[in-house]
Amino acid sequence: MTINLQKQSIQLAAPVVFSNLAFTLLGFVDTLFMGRVSTLALGAVGLGSMTFLTASLFLKTTLAGATPFVSRMVGAGRKDEAGKYLQYFLCLTLLLLPLISLLPGFFRLFFWLMKPDRQVAEAAMQYMAVRLYEIPALLLVSSFTAFLLGIGNSLLPMILNWVAVLVNVGANWVLVFGHWGFPPLGLVGAAWGTVFAVWVQAVLFALCIWFYYRKEYNLHRWHWPSWQDLWRISKVGLPLGVTDSIEVGAFTAFFAIISRLGTVALAASQIVNQIAALAFMPGFALGAATGSLVGRYLGAGQADRAEELGWTGTKLCVSVMVALGLFFVAFPRSMASLFTADKEVIESCISLLRLIAVYQLFDAVNIVLRGALNGAGDTRFTMTITMFFAWGLFVPGSYLGAFSLKLGVIGAWLGAFVYLATLGVIFFFRFRHGAWKEIVI
Repeated sequence: MTINLQKQSIQLAAPVVFSNLAFTLLGFVDTLFMGRVSTLALGAVGLGSMTFLTASLFLKTTLAGATPFVSRMVGAGRKDEAGKYLQYFLCLTLLLLPLISLLPGFFRLFFWLMKPDRQVAEAAMQYMAVRLYEIPALLLVSSFTAFLLGIGNSLLPMILNWVAVLVNVGANWVLVFGHWGFPPLGLVGAAWGTVFAVWVQAVLFALCIWFYYRKEYNLHRWHWPSWQDLWRISKVGLPLGVTDSIEVGAFTAFFAIISRLGTVALAASQIVNQIAALAFMPGFALGAATGSLVGRYLGAGQADRAEELGWTGTKLCVSVMVALGLFFVAFPRSMASLFTADKEVIESCISLLRLIAVYQLFDAVNIVLRGALNGAGDTRFTMTITMFFAWGLFVPGSYLGAFSLKLGVIGAWLGAFVYLATLGVIFFFRFRHGAWKEIVI
């Protein structure tokens, strides 16, 4: 049975790896282009991307709550109900849109609190002001992706994410450096390129789902949710949004702390963060696949198999992270040199990549078992734990390591190491306890 579960996990996770690769490359492409503009632009896009992601993730990830509902309905053989939940979450998208108007104030407040370098902050604000136009499309993409993962189709999101990357590369080439009669817009051009790419992706998602799934999931008949329905789905979806916002917010604060160490430390951390994001893709894929399959088996009344699947996904993820960690230790200079020719930045990257090689093993456990718990609907627990340790341990620990202990950028990253290791241990024991098997959503 274990071999069969491994096969199911890999079959669903493999396209998610390439899908996450494409999603990560949206930021990677901007970073790569900015490395050819200036060190200031590189740092500003890094900080701006993290701040924008923090602010938008609450909206985006709330809609990922569609996956446990859809997967349970598919497991129970109720496809009409699965389609109905997609429509419910699309309605929730409309209710979330007015919150976009609050984001510029959030950006200013965050920079006022974190006090990053003034020039970096000003450039990051220009970048984020343009990215706001992306959010409605981003929310649609999130709803459609959550539905497709719930029904077990991870291939279509992968294809459309890669379409978005290719569109982004082309748009950046035109707008950042000024081709085809356009003026060179620098980091603002990178922002417009991403906006255009995500809107193209949203339209393609809508067309594909309508063409392939409208009959099977009864999507041609629209179902408006009641207020009770919205409350019920929000109890699962909102904690997901809060969790990701809190965690990425902590990482954004982490980057703001690093920005006080100078542009070299910030540029090196941005490069390492992009490399690490690529390495974590198998973990995030296995977490998403595990969550979907756990929900499906719970819907089918097979809780013991859902538990076995969680442990199978964890073992697979740790094995992958060990292999990638060895690659980080062996070739850190070559990877850093892809982004910059600055020797000081490269040397800083080398030390950080060796640290990342170790801490990602703990993060593998954190990612997969958190995905399993979320797939079971245990989202309020994962939210509470993440909230407490992100801001009670990670952020103050990074500040302590960087400044109080005078370890600089390595000390800041040690704060991230301790935080992720702690989450891995807690989610391990929570999943082993098994209370998630009794959750009703």
